[in-house]
Amino acid sequence: MTQSPNRSIRQILHVDMDAFFVSVEELENPSLKGEPVIVGADPDGRGVVAAASYEARKFGVHSAMPIRTAKKLCPHAIFLRGHHEKYREYSDKIGQIFSEFTPVVEMVSIDEAYLDLTGCERLHGSPLHGADKLIRTVKDRTGLNCSVGLSTSHLVSKIASDQAKPHGLLFVLPGYEAKFLAPLPIRRLPGIGKVTEPELLSRGISSIGDLARAGPEKLKEWFGKYGEWLYTKSQGLDIEAYEYSEEPKSISHETTYDTDTDDVEELERTLSYLSQLVGRRLRDHRLFARTVGLKLRYADFRTLTRDVTLAEPTHLDSVIFENALRLFEKTWNRKQKIRLLGVRTSNLEKGVFQRGLLEAPQKEKLERLAQTADQLRNRFGFDAVKLARSLESDKKK
Repeated sequence: MTQSPNRSIRQILHVDMDAFFVSVEELENPSLKGEPVIVGADPDGRGVVAAASYEARKFGVHSAMPIRTAKKLCPHAIFLRGHHEKYREYSDKIGQIFSEFTPVVEMVSIDEAYLDLTGCERLHGSPLHGADKLIRTVKDRTGLNCSVGLSTSHLVSKIASDQAKPHGLLFVLPGYEAKFLAPLPIRRLPGIGKVTEPELLSRGISSIGDLARAGPEKLKEWFGKYGEWLYTKSQGLDIEAYEYSEEPKSISHETTYDTDTDDVEELERTLSYLSQLVGRRLRDHRLFARTVGLKLRYADFRTLTRDVTLAEPTHLDSVIFENALRLFEKTWNRKQKIRLLGVRTSNLEKGVFQRGLLEAPQKEKLERLAQTADQLRNRFGFDAVKLARSLESDKKK
């Protein structure tokens, strides 16, 4: 069958906010502009870098780096703990702008999204014009800069937006995807990390073009199904991981304490707060979890994980917390201090589930409370509403 000449060419936009957390802090405090700023944990404690200004990146600082390493590389930086409720507010504003450009928006993180502009020419003109208009609209309404990649695939658009940073736009013309990727190092492909890269380099493959020239048969011989995916990616084509229909396989949040602790109130408060973060994200995705999990790391770095399968899927903060707390009480050796706690949900499903006659009214009440809490958080920030168990007691104040 021949393709209809009127069929629209797929146009995928990847938008990545530039140094998002730092940029929000600069809007709130303009004196930070031009300074090396690092958002994350206490620089004398534990944890990692959440974001770094471009001035700090010149010293080798990057996100996910241990905060103490960042301090060594850039000791004169301005360290901020961050204001996550403020970042959420700006993210919501940005998401609203995206939805005005196309109904097909996938927010993949608080500062990153894919937009499908296919068939939107009547609204914005050419895809390139629409991308430029979006960058300007985000800047005008929020004061924030973003970088954009535009192509026929999610994969190429994501790589293009990274190439366009900071505050740029890169359009890869249809048919030129493989040529665009060919000279780039293999580590630029999503999914190639510290394990795969050395193995590819040992086989003489250092660029994405080398992957393409190796061919699908040779790559399959070396890596099995993963080799087929590598070849598909080298052509600039999407695999399942980039389809809009794919939902998260799990949703989790965790925190590392600045100081190891065995304070029961502090630990339970953390579990409550993490449960609320997880619940909020489940509701954002319109998902229900059948499994709730706990992650616990002791001071000696020994890490334990435990899971429980629920009789009924949930996205309610209180239900997630009750089960996480039960797992915690069964798992924790109280003779040992804790370094990290995490709450995880998995076996995620969409849909509404039938409830028993006796418990239905109570669950419906909790649903309404959760919806109201989310609305208040959208307006005033996440910390505007919390479960009582996540609040500090008087003796801690």
